[in-house]
Amino acid sequence: MAFYSGFFNSKGLDRTYTAEDFTSYLSSIICNGILDTYGQNFKLTAANSGLGVVLGTGKAWIDGHYFINDSRYVIDLTSYQDESLPRYVGIAIYLDTTESVRSVSLRLFAGTPAENPSLPSIPQDEDHVRLLMYAVRMNPGASRITESDWFDYREDSNVCGYCKCILGKCKVTELMSQMAQLIAEVAENNETIAALSNQVETLQTEVDDIIGGIIEIGTCGDNIHYILYENGKLLLHGSGATYDYEIGRSPFWENENIRSLVVSEGITEIGSSVFERCVNMASASFPNTLTAIGERAFFMYTHGGLTELVIPASVTTLREKAFVDQDITSVTLPATLTTLGTYIFMGCDQLTTVRVECSELPGFCFVSCGRLQSLTLSRNVTKVCSHALNYTPLRTLTYEGSLADWAAVTKQTNWDGNAGDLNGLDKVQCLDGYMEYNDETREWVEVRD
Repeated sequence: MAFYSGFFNSKGLDRTYTAEDFTSYLSSIICNGILDTYGQNFKLTAANSGLGVVLGTGKAWIDGHYFINDSRYVIDLTSYQDESLPRYVGIAIYLDTTESVRSVSLRLFAGTPAENPSLPSIPQDEDHVRLLMYAVRMNPGASRITESDWFDYREDSNVCGYCKCILGKCKVTELMSQMAQLIAEVAENNETIAALSNQVETLQTEVDDIIGGIIEIGTCGDNIHYILYENGKLLLHGSGATYDYEIGRSPFWENENIRSLVVSEGITEIGSSVFERCVNMASASFPNTLTAIGERAFFMYTHGGLTELVIPASVTTLREKAFVDQDITSVTLPATLTTLGTYIFMGCDQLTTVRVECSELPGFCFVSCGRLQSLTLSRNVTKVCSHALNYTPLRTLTYEGSLADWAAVTKQTNWDGNAGDLNGLDKVQCLDGYMEYNDETREWVEVRD
């Protein structure tokens, strides 16, 4: 039989339909995922005590089948705790269409205990489909589970996702056409914005030429020109990278007339030793096209220079000694940074507050930052390099992960500044407790809250 139709009222049982017929139909119009309009969307919370979690109410669709939790459900994970090694336990909605089962249920899948455990493998085939909602890390010796111990995958459409619409109720072709039109309009608007931005930049340059007067013009890259105005503004415009300079050879070397720096869109790199000893350069504006800041680019030798520093998220590279002796008071290292040199902020004597969002706190990074009081490492940090905090007054470091997460972070020699007779860190504050340094044993000791 080549053609099928449905659904019709039965007369004398001449029209019969199976559950498979309905699920086949529903799966064609309803996406797999958690229904975002029902209950608590299966929100997970920590139990009041013990190794338990509480799953909130929710409804999900999976291949045309529905699954509902109409009351808070306690999940006891005690039996999954290994004596010596951590492991992950997956919490999933699981469809099993084999003849002997034929159900959708809440299932737990345990991973293998290991020093660096992996997520559990959850089988999927023509008879088995899963929506992985959470992966809970079970740490040996832990007495409680907190929110920092699990990963939430509900929004990840690759493994779970939300069911936000019923596509069959609209004309998909028409929608796709409208979407394509909107995308084209957005692209056109972006081009218009870019053109207007260039016009504004050009007009600003002309205004500066008229009002401020020009002290100096020149080139500092194959496609980069600069203008220094009487008001102290230094404008770099063009595209690509500036030149790399040897110490003392930059056209801006020890230029006390420069008070502010504006780097225009299109410039991708600031090379080595470009702005060394620009002691009066108090501010710098970087474009979103910038990807790298070179070695000694803003090396000061004496204190002065920048009072504020915003590193764009586009930047992936900060090379050695890039901002030595600057007067910045706070700085954030964005998550996009992947290549980091040593001594980047050495001697920044006004620096009090730092946040690190990239994967690495580089070596000797904050040496001799004599006013450093606050350092926060995000959970992204996986490595703290040698001598990062030598000769600073910092005593407490804040880490935005659990004690178990902190234990997994690689720490190189004298990462904490406690080598020899130096006074380094005393405490690393985590979400579920803290690490305390013992001066007598010269070891870090775990203390749980």
